Amino acid sequence: MEQFSFFTGIDVSKLWLDIAVFSPTNGLVYQTKINNNIKDIRCFFKALKKYLSVDVSEHLFCMEHTGKYGHTFLNASILEKAKVWVELPIQIKRSQGLVRGKTDKWDAIRIAQYAHRFADKAVFWKPADKSLQDIKDLQVKRSLLVKAHSQLIQEDKDDPLFKKPLLALKQAIQTIELKMEKLLEQNEITCHQYNLLKTVPGIGKQTAMALIIVTNGFTRLTESRKLSCYAGLAPFPYSSGSSIKGRTKVSKMGDMKLKVLLNLSAWNAIRSITAFKDYFKRKVSEGKHKMSVINAVRNKLLALALAVIKRNSPYEKNYTLSLIMP
Repeated sequence: MEQFSFFTGIDVSKLWLDIAVFSPTNGLVYQTKINNNIKDIRCFFKALKKYLSVDVSEHLFCMEHTGKYGHTFLNASILEKAKVWVELPIQIKRSQGLVRGKTDKWDAIRIAQYAHRFADKAVFWKPADKSLQDIKDLQVKRSLLVKAHSQLIQEDKDDPLFKKPLLALKQAIQTIELKMEKLLEQNEITCHQYNLLKTVPGIGKQTAMALIIVTNGFTRLTESRKLSCYAGLAPFPYSSGSSIKGRTKVSKMGDMKLKVLLNLSAWNAIRSITAFKDYFKRKVSEGKHKMSVINAVRNKLLALALAVIKRNSPYEKNYTLSLIMP
């Protein structure tokens, strides 16, 4: 485990960053608020060096995962060779216990203190491939357009006032999908992975892209159980003593977008692949709940996806039989 002299908490918002520097011996030693842009962030790094008279390597920077608003600081950290820990907000929140009041300044201090307490668990952020980051940004835009398209169709797809907007949304979605595919094709490795994943029954273009993005080109979450946990598909027991004996169930924490895509993939596999169809019917006839069986199929598809990537070969029927039997 690396040793750090200072622990810096960063509370991220769209327009600015609240920053607090914590020292194990002296407590809070520095606090500031800066604009969320490259120029001001680099000026902050210089001011920090001057004020504390230590190199950036002596700091562990910690921030919550806030999506695109944190990208500016992360990009600046690459230039400054700073070590940044991007943690889930819920992980930080639950570690604090009962807390009253909330401001951005307090949040920055609490994040710094969290970094100090759990420094041994720190996972340093590493930049993803630029093409994958661009695909991820396009994926977010596509999700917004798909949501708007679904809302208009549910309202009244036959309404003449909705026809032009629906057509425009559909064309915009298709344009984004083409851009995403072109970006994948620019990278030989991800393009090969994309083609392999599409051979798995039920897994379509969007599911294949989503798997490549969340695994960063299959450089992380390469174990079936870990990927299943990330997607919120892994079942966990719920019991305590003799009075609480809940059923084993999946957690609500997970990547909901990936979970929805895998749900669609599972139904496609059940409809089109005999082995999956027979498995589904057999388990339901044995008394299993339909959603429990669907979840099992989703996990089997994840295992198949990892299998074709690890073996570096397209899907084969014996993959399915080995996973579904008995």
